[in-house]
Amino acid sequence: MGNVGMRSRKKTLLLALVLLLVAAPFLFKWGLQWKWRDLLSPAERVAVIGHSPSHQKDTALNVVMIGDSWAGMHHETGCDSVMKRLLEEMMCRPVDFVSKGRGGARSKDVYRLMFKSQCSPGELADGYCTDSLLAERPDYCIVMAGINDASANIGTDYYLANYRLILSWLLENGVRPVVVEMPDVNIRQLYGDKPLYDKMVDRIRAWLTHSPMYSVMEYSEALKSMLVRDSLMEKVVFVPVSEWNPKGCDDPRGLYLSDQIHLNERGYHLLDSCIAVCMSRQ
Repeated sequence: MGNVGMRSRKKTLLLALVLLLVAAPFLFKWGLQWKWRDLLSPAERVAVIGHSPSHQKDTALNVVMIGDSWAGMHHETGCDSVMKRLLEEMMCRPVDFVSKGRGGARSKDVYRLMFKSQCSPGELADGYCTDSLLAERPDYCIVMAGINDASANIGTDYYLANYRLILSWLLENGVRPVVVEMPDVNIRQLYGDKPLYDKMVDRIRAWLTHSPMYSVMEYSEALKSMLVRDSLMEKVVFVPVSEWNPKGCDDPRGLYLSDQIHLNERGYHLLDSCIAVCMSRQ
């Protein structure tokens, strides 16, 4: 009886070990999803009490640009005045234009920064909040978002969920979105020299979200597919990367700064010209 009992205990322990080994990956994945729940969860829809602009719109076309560092640097480098002139030439009418963005902003941040109620005191003090740009319900809103989602390997589901929220608010408030497809920039060069631990975290996050490491293209393709699938192409102005920067940071015309992620003056002029052309077609 003693030998039978010993064999039974061994079988039980062996079975428990097998079950643990089988369950380990699922437990590991669940643990990471719980740990990163705030990071990986898209924004919740913000309930906003609708209100009309404080004054009637004049004859000038009101155009704004919001988003990440591409929008922020557009303003900081003085490209807003150039964009205003390009739009006036293409649209054949006066244009008011201003851009505002935050470096490092992911799509969730871009949406959150559209509302004062969602911004931290620091974000308000630093002027990142775009509520003031949208309060008067501009005619067009150019959206720059995607590169930081890709650099965080945060997944297309997260990106699309937040982008839908941005588009929904704009369309519901009579603002026509201008969707700028992000080109293939060199995220790997900027983030490839991270410490080993940080790179391992990035790789685990890419595995968890089923996304490629440091790649923008999957996000761009997912966005286009979503616009077509949800019948939004007819409601937005889509600016395809194929019309101005199909080779991304490898473009021989030298459109990027040395980091191969941010545009230089020539790059902004080319992009702005393409945006103006796309808007004039509508």
